[in-house]
Amino acid sequence: METLKKLIKQATTQIDRERENFANSLGVTGVQMSVVDFLSNHQNNLASQNEIEHEFNIKRSTTTIMLQRMEKRGLIVRVDDPKDKRKKQAQLTESALKIVPKIRQYMKQDNEEVLDNLSMKDVNTITAFLRSIKEGKAND
Repeated sequence: METLKKLIKQATTQIDRERENFANSLGVTGVQMSVVDFLSNHQNNLASQNEIEHEFNIKRSTTTIMLQRMEKRGLIVRVDDPKDKRKKQAQLTESALKIVPKIRQYMKQDNEEVLDNLSMKDVNTITAFLRSIKEGKAND
């Protein structure tokens, strides 16, 4: 019998592959698409690097490199944090804002397809289970 975590990893790989293919059709990577989506859901389309690190559970160095690449591609600009001039925030550019409707439509349709054959009880159970893994409580 396959282990559950192995199956989750395989499912995640498939999800990433599908998202990467769609993102490439927009001229971005899957990770960049996710960050654009994340920023587009924030006031003024901006967030701190710390918020991005927390959302995607990635290290500061990884986030820095990712944001540098996004800035180079014209997807974001870095602006001063009004609360702390030593810090920067990432803000979407007009170029990135143009692909937001396509990203939202894709994310919505993708989510609907996943939920299509599940009851609300199933969704709640799976969501709680995945959160426990994410938070490291599945091994407790």
